[in-house]
Amino acid sequence: MIDGENMSSLAARLRDTVSFGWNFDAAKDDFAAWRERTRDEVRAALGVERITPAGASVVSDWREGGCRGQELQLHFSNGEVAGAYLLRPDTDAWTPAVLLLHDHGSFFSIGKEKMIGRPGEPPEVAADVDHWTAKLYGGRQVGNELARRGYTVLCADALGWGGRKGNGYEAQQALAANLMQFGVSYASVILREDLEAMAWLCRSPGIDRARVASFGYSMGGSRAWQVAALSDDVKVCVAGGWMGTLQGLMQPGNNQLRGQSAFSMLHPQIAGKLDYPHFAGLAAPKPALVFSGAEDRHFPAAAALAAHEQMHAIWVAADAARSIETRLWQGAAHAFPVDQQDHATDWLGRAM
Repeated sequence: MIDGENMSSLAARLRDTVSFGWNFDAAKDDFAAWRERTRDEVRAALGVERITPAGASVVSDWREGGCRGQELQLHFSNGEVAGAYLLRPDTDAWTPAVLLLHDHGSFFSIGKEKMIGRPGEPPEVAADVDHWTAKLYGGRQVGNELARRGYTVLCADALGWGGRKGNGYEAQQALAANLMQFGVSYASVILREDLEAMAWLCRSPGIDRARVASFGYSMGGSRAWQVAALSDDVKVCVAGGWMGTLQGLMQPGNNQLRGQSAFSMLHPQIAGKLDYPHFAGLAAPKPALVFSGAEDRHFPAAAALAAHEQMHAIWVAADAARSIETRLWQGAAHAFPVDQQDHATDWLGRAM
C-alpha cells in the first residue's frame, strides 16, 4: 500500500502510465470519424447499443404554482421499475424538456425528491428534502425552477436512491459486486436507465424534440454528460460538479480511491481506454456547460482545468468552439447554490 492512499503501488503505476487509446488526438484524428467510431465502441462496451424508451404508468397527479405534476413509475428494459416525477408548465403549448439527474451525496433516502418538489410529501420525506436542498442547492429544488421557466422536467430515482434505496452507503459496494458476477457494472445500469428515461421523455406528448437537455449536478453532472455523449435525443447539456482527468482525480483523499460511492460512477469496461473529458467530448458539437467550484475537494481545480482544456480542444476540432462553456467558480466548494443555478438556467435558455 501507499501511505495516505487506498492504492497499491501497481495501481499508482497504472495511473501514471495510462495512455487512453480511445482519446481524441487532434494530430491524427478526424473529429467526425473519431466520434462515430468511439461512440460505437463505448456503446458496445457498456451494453447500450440499442436503447428503447422506458415504459411509464401514472401513479398520481397534482397542480401547484402554475405547474402540472405527475408521479410515475418508469419500467426499464432490464426489468427494473423506478419512481419518477414529471413536472410541466400548466400549458397546452409544446415545451422544451429537461432530463434532470439527481446527485449522489451518500444521501439515499430521496432521489427524485432532491430535484422536484410536490405538495403532500410524507413528513419524513419533506424533512429530508429540506435538509438536502439546504445543504447542496441553496434551499431550491432545481426542477421546480426549470418548470417555472417553461421546461417540462423529468427526474427518476436511480438504483440505490428513494424508492430504490436498498441499505444505503454500505450496500453500494455489495450491489456492485453482485452485478459484477454477471459482467454488469453498477454505473452502466444507471446509464442505461438514464438513456431509456431520456428516450421516453423525448417521445412524450407536447415535447419539442429539437429542444431537449440533460442537466445534473455532482453524480447527476456525470450522468448528464454521459447521456449527452451517447444519446442523439439530447441537444444541450448542463453538467456541474463532476469533471476532471482520471490522473488528476486519483489522488490521496479522493472519492475515486475509496470504493463504495465510486462504483456508481465507474465503468470498468472502458477504464484506461477513454478519459472523462473525452467521454464527455463525444457530445460535441452540442452546446455544453461544464462547471465546478475552485474549492471542490472532490474535483481539485488542477484536475478540472486540465479536463476543461481537453474538452475545449475537442469542441474546436468539432468546429463548435463557441458551443462549450467551462467555469471554475471561485471560492465555491461542492455545492450548487442559487447563483450558479441561475447562471446555468440562463445559459440553457440561450443554448436552446
